[in-house]
This record gives sequence, C-alpha cells and structure tokens, in this order.
Amino acid sequence: MRLTSLGHAAVLVDTGSERILFDPWLTQRLDRFWEHHPALPDDLVARVLDEGVDYVVFSHHHFDHHHYPSLHRLVDGADVDFDDSPRQSAGVTCIYPAGPVPPQLTASGLGHQAIAWTLRRFGFEHLHPVTPGDTVTLGGATLRTFPSAVSFPEMSVLVHNQDAAVMLCGDSLLHEDTVAAFARDDAPRLDALFVPAHSISPPGVLTERRSVSDPDAARARAIANFDRYVSTLPATVTVPSSFGWRISGDTGRDYDWCNRTIFPFTPVQAMARLDELGRDGLLWGPGQVIDITGGKATLVDGPVAPDGYDFDALYAEVTLDPTTPVPPFDASLDRYGHQSRPAPDLLRDLLDRLVATDYWYRALDNGSGRHVISLYEDDGSESSYLLDLVADRVTRLGDGPARGHLAGGEGWTEIAAATLEAMLHADLLFGSSFGLWASDGVLLSAVFHHPAFYTRHVERELREATTR
Repeated sequence: MRLTSLGHAAVLVDTGSERILFDPWLTQRLDRFWEHHPALPDDLVARVLDEGVDYVVFSHHHFDHHHYPSLHRLVDGADVDFDDSPRQSAGVTCIYPAGPVPPQLTASGLGHQAIAWTLRRFGFEHLHPVTPGDTVTLGGATLRTFPSAVSFPEMSVLVHNQDAAVMLCGDSLLHEDTVAAFARDDAPRLDALFVPAHSISPPGVLTERRSVSDPDAARARAIANFDRYVSTLPATVTVPSSFGWRISGDTGRDYDWCNRTIFPFTPVQAMARLDELGRDGLLWGPGQVIDITGGKATLVDGPVAPDGYDFDALYAEVTLDPTTPVPPFDASLDRYGHQSRPAPDLLRDLLDRLVATDYWYRALDNGSGRHVISLYEDDGSESSYLLDLVADRVTRLGDGPARGHLAGGEGWTEIAAATLEAMLHADLLFGSSFGLWASDGVLLSAVFHHPAFYTRHVERELREATTR
C-alpha cells in the first residue's frame, strides 16, 4: 500500500487495486484567509492524480475536507488529465458520512455544506453515503468507518487489505465506539495511524481578537486529545496529521499574528510527545510518499524527496507565542475589495438576506430586532445606520462608528463597505471569525453561514469555470 500526501488531510491511498483520494483540498489557497502550509508544489496535483482515482472519501463536510473548487477541479480535469486514463471522473464513487445528526447550519468552517447536493452539482454520479460505523467493501480493500465525537456526521476510516492496514482520522475527535473497538481482543491491527495534531485555538483569540490568556491550558488540552488517540490506537507508526495550513489573508492586511496565537500543538511538538510516549512516528508533507510493506511504514522517493522539508523551520512559523500582540479590529484596515454600491443599497441587501435566518427569527421573537451598523467607505467616511428587522427598515443615524449611536439594547457592527459588498457578492470566505471581529453578535454570521450563501458560492464557481 502506498500513500501520497496532498497537504493537510488530503491523501491518495493506492492499495494496488484501487486509488482512493481522502479529503481533497487541492488548491494552494483554501479561501482568502487560509492556505496550505507547507505549500503545495506547483505541479503536484497533476502529477499525483494524472492516473485518476476510483474513490473519493470525505471524513466530513467542512470546507478544508470537502472543498468544492477542488471537487470541480477533479471533474473538470483542467489540471488532472482523466481523459487519457481508463478511470473516468464519471465513474468515481464518492463515500461520505450521513446522519443521524445533520450538519449544523451556522457552525464555523461553513458547517452547513450539503455533501450530496454539492457532489451532484459538480457532476459526480456515484454517491455512497455511510453511517459512521459501517463497513464498505471495495474491489481489493475494505473501508471500516468509525464515528467522531462531534454533533455532525464525521468519521475516521480504516483502510485495509491483505497487505496493510492504515487508519486516517482526519480531524475527528475520538469516539467511545472507537475506544471500545480497539479494546477488544480482536481489535484491528494498524501499520500506520494518521492522527490529528489538533489546532485547538485558545479561547477568544480568533472569535474576539483577545490575547492568549492561558497558553499552558490550551496546550494541555491539545496534548490530552493527542495522547488519548495514541494510547487507544496502537499503531506501528503514528503520523501527526491534519495540520497543514496557516492564515495568510490576501487582503493586503498582515494576519501573521493569528499563526502565533492559535496553534498550541504542532506536528513537531507531537513528534516530541510520541518520543516521550515511546511510540514511533514520522512527519510528511505535500508530495511525500509513505510505502507500507511487511507491516513497516517508510518514507520513499516520490514527487518530493523523503528529506524534502525542514519541518522544524516550517512549524516554527505557526508555533504559539503568547507574547504576540493581537491587534484590535479596524474596519479601515481589515478590509477587502472595492466599493461600487452606495452604503444604503448594501444594507438593504443585507437586511433582505437576514430574512429566515436564525438571527431573524430570534429578533422577531423578542420583539426588538434593532441593530446599529456602520460602514467605513472607500472615500474615508464612516456612517452609521439602524437596521430594524421587525419594521424591515434601514435608517441613517449619522457619521461615525456604530458604538457612538447606540441608544440602548441594540447590537453593533462596524465593517468596511467594500468587505460587506464582497461578502454579499459571494466572493469572500472568511469563516465565522471575521464576522465576529466586526460585531458584538452574530448578525453577519447568520447571513454568511446560511445555506443560501454557500449555494451561491457553488453556483459562482460553476459560472466562472465556464469562462476559464
């Protein structure tokens, strides 16, 4: 069995009889905020996937594991030449977790994505949903799935055939069913285990832009999660995984402070922990290949050589430094794009899109639904407006930031008009944090985590693909 890293949680598993692609995120940038780290070599995806794939497996529906621009790339074949391969994209079978708990509609990471709808929309014809805990038999290999201890469908997957057994955990949380399965006398053997080195952010840093208050506690939580996986799943070799990104916004604003404040436990630190626990481990990056033969997993020659990365230097760039200052949000600096529409038009559009969101229902329930929002415009001015969700009305209050116009009980939002316009045009995926930086509530999250916002992104990708 041979495994090739495509960065983060994306792995191609070649069993000798089938090629299985896990959690495809195949572009350097995930969105306008996150990117692969280490970076993907320019021709890596084309080189690795030129022979096609038979199966695509998704651990869950979050954007870094179910990345629709990457899905479209697989089908479109612009960089991956399926046409000269006996394996055609129309014949790919997609395997993904479904039920019993539906995806959360307003969770971070675009938690509302509907895997089946997206796959169909991008042209995949053979869909195979599974309930985590199910076993799927392929041509020459078997996939045994295990649930994750989260409130949405997510799974770890054990791939095994007569030669090797590999478990890929994505960034799942260890579930008691998995613990029980590996405590049995007939527990599966594992030649290699890919276990998450979780990027558990210290509380409040990304959501509220607060400085790290207790770095030791944040790191202790991450180590405890890692240790529990390692003690539960006795593999011949353990690979700290699903930690292949960093924040690098393409807005002209420096977000490197994020990389020094949100990652308390890196793969390099996980390797040191494995050594303390007496367990064998290895690190790999995009383009590196692990060969599993005779129960032994080793790095072998591939698109990137076994010694192709200096992991100490790479992960030093994303190691927690509690002394790093967290800058306050500034709408005039934390911005994207250019404004082409008047502020009242943008706010009218925002108000319309709030209708039928959770935020809208709660506002109508409590009878208030009043929110003060200020827009920092391209001409340097800043004006505040009252959004009245009950009366469905936008009223200008005057110049200056929103917090200077609060009468009592209203929430506030302060954002650049250009950024709001980009969001409304389905052109910006900043996740939940950006919306919370700009506000004291979830008004923006209610709109930009709504399923309608996601479907607009998908349709936009399809439209733009026809012009490329």
